Amino acid sequence: MNSMIKTTGLLIITTLCTLTLNAQSIPETGNVGIRANITGQTSIEVPYMLNESLSIAPFIGLNATQDQTTNFVLGVRPRYYINSENSFATYATGTLGISNTSINNANTSITDFNIGVGYGAEYFFSENFSVSGDANLNSRVGDSANNLSTALRISASFYF
Repeated sequence: MNSMIKTTGLLIITTLCTLTLNAQSIPETGNVGIRANITGQTSIEVPYMLNESLSIAPFIGLNATQDQTTNFVLGVRPRYYINSENSFATYATGTLGISNTSINNANTSITDFNIGVGYGAEYFFSENFSVSGDANLNSRVGDSANNLSTALRISASFYF
């Protein structure tokens, strides 16, 4: 219980400190960045700002387990920024991708198509760094069993 109180206190102090930073808003049109997912599907994204409210982020992911499976994911995640106030922005997001899982022991391969929608928020600590979180509803169809799932993604972005 004592560690929970300390953790909660630290979280409140950190939140109050970050609210006082002189942060920026959404990156300018033409900016490119790199985004790493801290939770959710492991992948690296390269966000590109098409205009002041729309970014498109191609992504790639690779997960391999020795002598078992290799999973390769490729796709795109657009973000449409709905509301932006100073350093905080909300957005609608989506996922469109393809995944291929090779099962080494069975000498077989499974290909699936992924589509999803979500809603999230992004906080810009500076003009180059932000942290975001979104909740998603995803669907998978293909060689494996069809699947409908939810996911929570937390990401950190660095803009050049």
